[in-house]
Amino acid sequence: MERAVTEMTAVLTDVNAAGAEADAMWVEFVARVWPVAHRYRVLLALRRGEYGEAIHGLLGPVDELLADLVKRGQDGDVFARHLPAGMLSQVAYGVVFAIADSDLSNGTLGARAATITTLLMLGVPETRAIALAGDRF
Repeated sequence: MERAVTEMTAVLTDVNAAGAEADAMWVEFVARVWPVAHRYRVLLALRRGEYGEAIHGLLGPVDELLADLVKRGQDGDVFARHLPAGMLSQVAYGVVFAIADSDLSNGTLGARAATITTLLMLGVPETRAIALAGDRF
């Protein structure tokens, strides 16, 4: 768990330091976390179980960085405001891992699907989401 938090915190810190638009930073986050998403997807499931409190504590820095990224996007009118930044970031973040979990069993989805889906959930228009994903994945 500590390794997962360290890796994801490092990714988010690097992404946030880039100074790009929030939607482009989200794309970078998904691209960089996708290779380890299969390995760490169990954390989200365990977060709801008997180890939940400990896992919530460990994931605190990741949660804060994601909420800050989404808040930056909301403040810049890049992301929607239908949910508070902290909740919206958790919903979108959870979908990355849900798609990774599904992809593990059938291999039909991937980072591109996770990127576009989460951008749509964050309120990015479809044409912009597709353009941001581009040929990267």
